[in-house]
Amino acid sequence: MMGQLDTDPIPPYAVTMWTNDREIFVAMPMSKGGAPFIISFPLNEGGLTKALEVLRKRPKEVILPTLDSPANYTKPPIQPQVRVSKAQERLYAETTPEQRTAAQALLKKLGLVK
Repeated sequence: MMGQLDTDPIPPYAVTMWTNDREIFVAMPMSKGGAPFIISFPLNEGGLTKALEVLRKRPKEVILPTLDSPANYTKPPIQPQVRVSKAQERLYAETTPEQRTAAQALLKKLGLVK
């Protein structure tokens, strides 16, 4: 059996941090997948301390590979960082893409959306 090169050594439980002109953002992946939880702190010494504390306290999720579920250390697909409302979650859970497309076409035909 040939081994596979791991091109992305970032573990799935990794916390991502970035800044803009005013804030430090921290994105924590959800244990069941989906959009990450994003929290912001002020871009100052106190905010950096709080952001690093989140990083330090983040539990390391150990995923033990099994025969049925082998280890996958690749990055998950890029997910939007926009929170989805409960109504949107329900819409996507209870309808198919074809149904949503047909509904959009009908709304356009009736002149209710552009």
